[in-house]
Amino acid sequence: MELRELLQEIEHRMGRTMRTPKDFLILSDDIFHQLHQTISPSTLKRLWGYFPSVRRPHQYTIDLLQRYAEGLRQHIFTIGQTFDNVGDYLHLLGICDKQSIPSIYWSLPLPHHTGIIVWGPEYQHPEWHNEGDVAQLMPTITEWWTPMAKNNTSATLRNHDNYLRATSFHELRITFMKNIKGNGYTFLGIYSLAPSASPQCLVWQRIADHLDLHHLDQLEQLR
Repeated sequence: MELRELLQEIEHRMGRTMRTPKDFLILSDDIFHQLHQTISPSTLKRLWGYFPSVRRPHQYTIDLLQRYAEGLRQHIFTIGQTFDNVGDYLHLLGICDKQSIPSIYWSLPLPHHTGIIVWGPEYQHPEWHNEGDVAQLMPTITEWWTPMAKNNTSATLRNHDNYLRATSFHELRITFMKNIKGNGYTFLGIYSLAPSASPQCLVWQRIADHLDLHHLDQLEQLR
């Protein structure tokens, strides 16, 4: 991987564009936190062109950044990232291992985080109607239930109950949607109810486009 591609990947997975001295300080601190080795903010500034440099970076520095990027791939989900199977992301979230994937999966609670759901909807499901703008990876997802067997009373009650639960718990949904890219599950970000949501039709809006598995407690700040 070229150095420029490596730097762009780090920015993408961190969800941060390296523009200010504070950005480089945060990155330097995180590299030390993750790898227990140091790249100074000044060195990072030279790599990103914030400071001019005529020297080629040391191979040690490049190797360290490659290790850091590999670590980010393992513990930061970024919007558009696709998983072949449910178990590939559920086990990373501490819900199950790859050998014990639930036989019926639609949504599961995130362990130790009340009201935070790992959501696995299917795009344009015939009963759940998960609609949105695929070209922009679903900035909003409109969800309502109409069963194949036309039972309007059952549908009304279920949609109302879903709305009541979501509002009562200030629910967040960590969302992996099926069938946007092939048959896999694509990470779309973290969603909360939009102001336009109603007991008849839930509208979810994306409020974060990445998830750091090492800092799940920070999800509480999104409520």
